[in-house]
Amino acid sequence: MVYWRRPLTRAKLVPPISHLSKLTIYAAKGDIKMRAARVSLLIFLIVTLSSCTVMGELQSKMLLRQANKLMERDTDVTQQWSDEFLEVFTPTNRAQFPANRDFLITHARQITKLLDESSSLNRRAADKYEQAARLSSSDQRRRGLTSIASALRKSEEVNEIFKSLMQIVSDETVVEQKIFNQRFLNTAQQVQLKRREMDHYTEEGKRLLNL
Repeated sequence: MVYWRRPLTRAKLVPPISHLSKLTIYAAKGDIKMRAARVSLLIFLIVTLSSCTVMGELQSKMLLRQANKLMERDTDVTQQWSDEFLEVFTPTNRAQFPANRDFLITHARQITKLLDESSSLNRRAADKYEQAARLSSSDQRRRGLTSIASALRKSEEVNEIFKSLMQIVSDETVVEQKIFNQRFLNTAQQVQLKRREMDHYTEEGKRLLNL
């Protein structure tokens, strides 16, 4: 059976958009914007770290440059899984569950693979931020870099919640469309809460680093 898949466009999403759809779309697209903002933030941090020893400063700039490359890669990966998520988990496709379970599982597996890659990139970038923070002689800058690292850790937690969302598709105990959508909604709400924590750490880091 061929299931309906409407191509994603940036200018217009598939109407009508339910409350559930708005939550999941906001969560996915919010992740893209957050990654892009962090890439710009990393570039600023590379040239503004100035309160370390000479050797420490060079090491910190190297670490932040490496983190920047990791987050640039994460932006691309996030774009990929978000595009597929928005294209596949439309209200129309979710309304066909569980008849289209196999179709959704195929895409959920690919999205999960990309989420794992994104989490790895976030984790490695956070490690480099924390290493750079330890090299700073300024308490304020150290706390700022640590806050950004915490934001990256929260981003990884957001990915884990999205992974749990993908696991609902293959949960054989979920056999009704209503239950499926309710669990989908509950998980999407968890994403929003976690993203607020991530935003808090990011803004705190920017404030401490005067960015």
